[in-house]
Amino acid sequence: MKLIGIGDLLIPSSYIEEGFASYRERGVTVETVDWPLRDYEELQNINLRIETEGSEAYDVPDTLVEQLRDAEILITQFCPITKKVLDACTKLKLVGVLRAGYENINVPYASAKGVAVFHTPGRNATAVADFTVGMLLAECRNIAKAHANLKEGRWVRDYANAGAVPDLEGKTVGIIGMGQVGVKVAHRLHGFGVHLLGYDPYATVFPNFVTQVSLDDLLTQADFVTLHSRLSDETKHMMNARAFSLMKPTAYFINTARAGLVDEAALAAALRDKQLQGAALDVFEHEPPAADDPLVRLPNVTITPHLAGGTTDAFLRSPVLLAEAMASALSGDRSSHWIVR
Repeated sequence: MKLIGIGDLLIPSSYIEEGFASYRERGVTVETVDWPLRDYEELQNINLRIETEGSEAYDVPDTLVEQLRDAEILITQFCPITKKVLDACTKLKLVGVLRAGYENINVPYASAKGVAVFHTPGRNATAVADFTVGMLLAECRNIAKAHANLKEGRWVRDYANAGAVPDLEGKTVGIIGMGQVGVKVAHRLHGFGVHLLGYDPYATVFPNFVTQVSLDDLLTQADFVTLHSRLSDETKHMMNARAFSLMKPTAYFINTARAGLVDEAALAAALRDKQLQGAALDVFEHEPPAADDPLVRLPNVTITPHLAGGTTDAFLRSPVLLAEAMASALSGDRSSHWIVR
């Protein structure tokens, strides 16, 4: 059996080689190739196209496809596995994606060909949860804004929330999406002495210190709302004008999940009209956002360039986690809950 890993600018080939090294003991040939990209901006632009248009939006270079033809197992992070790739790889049995999202895989076509697709849910949950708490604090305590001002020689102590800078203790935090990231965020914030509300129609078990509520109740009660849902047709723009109108004018909104979950025009309007106190955002519909984007220019927003999941530990850990999850499939077992259904 032959495994070919496709390295990219974030998870290079060497990480895949190391993560799947144990497969060689089971008679698997492990090889890697590199997805040729100019820079991270090109990778980001391709990812955005795929998120909005699907896996077939990108034409995988013929030279790369030729290197994949003999694979029985393909491992990728962001490189798309399209009809073109699936048709070329006539021996293919398994595809593994080194992240939770699998928009870059043509799953229906793979399934029709009898190819099982694995993903890696929660591979960077720790990184995103840590970053979320940091963003929450950075916005409500003006950490990033104060840093930027002081770097420019400005001693500024009053910001858009002057007179209403909060302590966390005793406040209510609403977590939308109680998957692996949402639960880790809850555990981290629990230590701050906050009251925790959770909304997730698909989660069956909540931590005992999180109160399960409806989405409307969460939005009306929370002092902070942090978003951790998966993006789907059902959840697209779930945070819209109506949702923001339900929130307290003193509340903060944090999004380290997917930009498509948020109607950005509605969010900008709510922030501009003081329907919300502030927001912290790591993701945008268009990345990088334009310099005149309201979410860039508004004074009550903390922004970062899609950094939440990008720790070295998360990238190193992904191939190891996926290798463990796919191991049973080497002998034909396709019962793993990591298989995309």
